[in-house]
Amino acid sequence: MYSILLMKSGRLNGVSLLVLLLVVLLSGCATPPSAPLLDDEARDLLWELRHVQLGELAGWQMKGRVAVKSIQHSWSASLSWQQQAGAFDIRFSSMLGQRLAQLKGDALTASLYLPDDRVLSAANASELLDEELGWSVPMDGLRYWLVGMPAPVLASSGKLNKGLDELGRLQWLEQAGWRIEYPRYRSAGILEVPKKMVLTRDDLRVRLIIDRWQAMAGANNVLSIQQQVR
Repeated sequence: MYSILLMKSGRLNGVSLLVLLLVVLLSGCATPPSAPLLDDEARDLLWELRHVQLGELAGWQMKGRVAVKSIQHSWSASLSWQQQAGAFDIRFSSMLGQRLAQLKGDALTASLYLPDDRVLSAANASELLDEELGWSVPMDGLRYWLVGMPAPVLASSGKLNKGLDELGRLQWLEQAGWRIEYPRYRSAGILEVPKKMVLTRDDLRVRLIIDRWQAMAGANNVLSIQQQVR
C-alpha cells in the first residue's frame, strides 16, 4: 500500500503522509482475536476427566502452611500431611521448626500428640483439633478438598454447589456448610493441584498454601509414583 501511494504521487504530500502514519499505527495496535471461551458442556467434560484422575489417587503427601483466623484468635503453622487411603499423619510445627501437634488416625479413630507428651484419642479428628487448638475443619472432607475435589463422604450433609474455571478445575466449592475457594493451581506431573485455597464458615477463615505435593498412584493409574510440586 505504501508503494502505491509513492507511485501515484511520486512524493508524499501532507495528506498521504497522514494516511500512512494512521495505517502504521493501526497495524501496530492490531491484536489477534482471543480464543473462544469453553461452553458449559466442554467445561463439565474436563471436570469429569479430572475428577476420575483425582479419584484414582491411592495416597499423597504435601507440605505447606496454614493460617487460621476467627473472632476469638488467630493461629498459624507449617503443615506436613501424609495420606494413604484412609490413614493420615498430619504434623503442625512453628515457623522455626518446633513441633506444635501431630494428628494421626483413620476413618475410625484419631490421636493427637502434643509437645508435653500428652496423647489424646477420639473417634473424630475434628473434635480433637477443636478441643486443643481452638479451631477445626471436617478432616474427612479436607483430605479431598486439598486435591481439588468434593468430599464423597460428605455427600449426604446438604446440597453441593461448585464453580469451574476454563480448565475444568474447581474455582469454588460449597459443601457441608463450608465454602472453599481455589485462587491458584500448580502442575504436578499430569495433574494440577491447588497451590492456594481458602476455607470459610461463619466467622472462621482457614487459608492453606501448598508448597510441595507428591502423589502416589493406584495400581491401575497412569500417574507416576512420584510427582512433586516445588
